[in-house]
Amino acid sequence: MSNETITIADIFALFKESERQREAEQKRLSQEIEREREERQRENEARQQEYEKRQQEYEARQQREREERQRENEVRQREYEERQREYEERQRKHEEEMNQFRISMEETRKIVAETNKNMGSITSRWGEFVENLVRPAAVRLFKEQGINVHYTSLQVKADDYAGSIEIDIWAENDGEIVAIEVKSHLKVRDIKRFITVLDRFKDVFPKYKNYKLYGAVAGIKVDEKADQYALEQGLFLIRPAGDSVAIDMKKDFQAKVW
Repeated sequence: MSNETITIADIFALFKESERQREAEQKRLSQEIEREREERQRENEARQQEYEKRQQEYEARQQREREERQRENEVRQREYEERQREYEERQRKHEEEMNQFRISMEETRKIVAETNKNMGSITSRWGEFVENLVRPAAVRLFKEQGINVHYTSLQVKADDYAGSIEIDIWAENDGEIVAIEVKSHLKVRDIKRFITVLDRFKDVFPKYKNYKLYGAVAGIKVDEKADQYALEQGLFLIRPAGDSVAIDMKKDFQAKVW
């Protein structure tokens, strides 16, 4: 068995490969669906053109038959009935083909939905991994910032009249709380959503109304604009560092107190 230590860089590389595979699979599936849609569209157009051509031929024959109606009434009637049966058979086949097309598209949509569900499960497991990486370091990280938290908890949830909120990691002492939002891939929209949670925090947890509330965001991968936005909003930014994590902030950073 290998004694090599798995570093956060290895994990980050695994995450990037997982992201690449997911995007490649999504792209492949989208291309496959598009090719199938285009093929069926071409088939449908060809069938429609054939139908219109035959319909025109039918109408032309009908016109000729009307001109011959007086002297060939019996013959014309038999021919008309035969053509009518042919037309109905073509129509029936056309409807069957369209039904098959709709069934095929529904099956394709189910496959896409199942794929998205599986991708969501993978993303969720990455999020749990990041939480388990950040939580053990939270006390040390914030003590270094002068916030002497000593208690941490995962997945703290509460409800009020406006709905529910969830704190991924909760760290506190007797007068201060740090709420930490954890993402495998941190984006600006995640930060904006988290700020609304912080704004509602003391309404949902009224017994902490006299506490100082700080916010922090953490991610294995952080979008280029997300890191700057987090710091501008007064949020601590937690990134991978070696085998653990560290707080990344500028010299003039000022943590916001909610």
